[in-house]
Amino acid sequence: MSTDRDTVRSYDMAAAEYAAEAAAMPPWVAIEIDAFVAALGGSGRVLEIGSGGGRDALALELRGINVRRTDVSNGFVELLRRNGFEADPLDPLTDDLADPQRPDSPYDGIWACACLIHVAREDFGTVLRRLAGATRIGGPLHVSVRDGDGESVSAHGSTASSRRYVETYWRESGLRSAIADAGWIVGEIRRCMGRPDDWWLSVRASRG
Repeated sequence: MSTDRDTVRSYDMAAAEYAAEAAAMPPWVAIEIDAFVAALGGSGRVLEIGSGGGRDALALELRGINVRRTDVSNGFVELLRRNGFEADPLDPLTDDLADPQRPDSPYDGIWACACLIHVAREDFGTVLRRLAGATRIGGPLHVSVRDGDGESVSAHGSTASSRRYVETYWRESGLRSAIADAGWIVGEIRRCMGRPDDWWLSVRASRG
């Protein structure tokens, strides 16, 4: 599994709560969605990794993009299904990435916003390489990770229902190398602020 088991379990326990907290679209993500749609030419079938509560997929669909929603957390998959959306459980490190709707065709792009922070550093390149193998030549990639060094473990909630999240941080040079080595052409990496002192590295790349 690409993601720490306690992290997945934490999302399973609090999927609806997390989705509510993340419902508002950060301005930097909205900018990245516009750039991603422009790179797609305004249409296409996209694999979304880490759909969560579905905020980004809805925004992409409003712009004419067809999105396959997936998440490693069954809690999010069940939440999306209860809300009337098709969604699949998917671990991008180990599961078959082929699109059930068109298994013989590659995706036109990959959207992985603020989710690969939970992939261990030693697995990151493998995940990006597998995603490249599932994407057409020239197809765009969005991936965003936290800016920083090392990794962190954070805990939330009461002792009875505590949630534990493991996150991997990246610096631009290492991130650029890892993505390029995985078969992507890196166009731009933007440093974006979420909450105060919460910095993200937002990648715009295309399948080489």
